[in-house]
Amino acid sequence: MFTGSRIKNKRAIFTLTLAFILGFITLGLNFTNLWYSYSAAAIILALLAIIFGGKPLSLKEINFKAIIKGIFLAIILYGLFWFGTLGASKLFNFAPVQIDSIYDLLTRQKLWIISCILLFVTGPAEEIFWRGFLQRWLRQHVKKEAALVLSALFYGGIYIFSGNIMLFLGAFAAGLFWGYFYIVEKSIVPLIISHSLWTFMIIVLYPLI
Repeated sequence: MFTGSRIKNKRAIFTLTLAFILGFITLGLNFTNLWYSYSAAAIILALLAIIFGGKPLSLKEINFKAIIKGIFLAIILYGLFWFGTLGASKLFNFAPVQIDSIYDLLTRQKLWIISCILLFVTGPAEEIFWRGFLQRWLRQHVKKEAALVLSALFYGGIYIFSGNIMLFLGAFAAGLFWGYFYIVEKSIVPLIISHSLWTFMIIVLYPLI
């Protein structure tokens, strides 16, 4: 049992370290197409999460109720970010410029490609890794509240390499939101739907600028 636990810990630490390395390569160095490199990183981490942590969900979890919850959570989070962006723009002089730069960074690709990536790649992959694997692993070592905050900090921490404080704060807030509902729902299905739809809404359909 002890040996098995040590192996799990090493695997989790390895994947978390890899996540930051990939974040640095993707967002820090930015030497290639952001959407393709970010998608590749998300897929790699999701595959490792499944290999090391097992199946993140069962087919029984995919049902009408979970889909409706996911849509509802996406709308709620979009509303929270709309008010948050409005408040941040009034409180911090740097906020509008940094928010503009986020969209400048994220829209350097055809919209249909961006839409497909958000809906079918990054949304599902990130929830499989960050909530379905990392937060679940942290919960085995600390209280659920600490696991929630730590997983959100790690998730947001990846975006530090972009040099954009607003992007970090946004990712941290979103991580707290999805992490909390992972505790409540005990399933990543509503979170995958929420994450995918929310990013599609906030980047493609109804940008906040």
